Amino acid sequence: MTFGDFQQICEKTPLPLCTLVKPLHSSTNTPFDRILTKCYARSVNLANTLIFEIGTSFINIGNLIILLMIIYLVRLRYTSVARKEMIFFFWTLITHTISSLVIDTGVSPPGSRTYAYFVSFEIANMAVVCWSLLFAGLSSFNFWDDGSFKTMISLYVSSSFVFIVNYMVAIFTFKGWSPSLNNSNTTVLFVFYFVLNPVMLGTWLISQIVICCFSLVFNWWAIGALSLTCFFFAASQVLLFAFSEVICLNLKHYVDGTIFSSLSMMFCYMMIYKYWDIITFDDDEYYRFTEMVPAVANKHEARLLLQN
Repeated sequence: MTFGDFQQICEKTPLPLCTLVKPLHSSTNTPFDRILTKCYARSVNLANTLIFEIGTSFINIGNLIILLMIIYLVRLRYTSVARKEMIFFFWTLITHTISSLVIDTGVSPPGSRTYAYFVSFEIANMAVVCWSLLFAGLSSFNFWDDGSFKTMISLYVSSSFVFIVNYMVAIFTFKGWSPSLNNSNTTVLFVFYFVLNPVMLGTWLISQIVICCFSLVFNWWAIGALSLTCFFFAASQVLLFAFSEVICLNLKHYVDGTIFSSLSMMFCYMMIYKYWDIITFDDDEYYRFTEMVPAVANKHEARLLLQN
């Protein structure tokens, strides 16, 4: 596979961006020179409306319910480290899931005027998901005061910057608004999509391994939860990029790899929450203390009083 070329990936995996890009450095200019996946899941005609990826859509609706439940549980952990950062992370996941529903179900179908904008939004939001997870993970090292006004403003501003840069790269590539960014020169988009996002996720993983092995002195429950997180994430990527076509052909086009990939990601989200819940378990003592002393509403004041 040529670096920067989506052709081999898109032929096996029904990514939303596939119908918006051409093979790398393609010189043809016909309506049929976009990259088409060899096997798609069947669409369903409901009330004279075609619905695509209906199985994946049901999984994503379940994802939304689970993510809302997780946000509720995170909000109950009043004194936990990176609580606000994790809430922001899970809200970005909800936004990403909703955008995936809009694209996958055909609310904005391929070929429509709005399709490129929705796909660009999904790509940009995916980058924000990766960045917010990394930001929340690094908060455990006390590089900054987690949950403070300045910290959250920094998170919002940096996330906005990540979103804008990724959105501009995607939409300029799809629309061909720049000589160096167009649908036949996809190297920059490829780097943002398949290099920078994994780098952020890999950095988060390394930082959490350091926390488990050194800060928590080999907390095996945390290591187990982190391992399951990695397993489900890896399974989702393998099912999507390696076996989607095989699944689609063997199941007679009823479903493809996206449904099982989305299901694996559901478990991945749950394990991220469980891992965070485990490594912040000791903060419950501050919550109990603030319940006994209602006047001490700030968790940092509570910690200071407990230390004294």
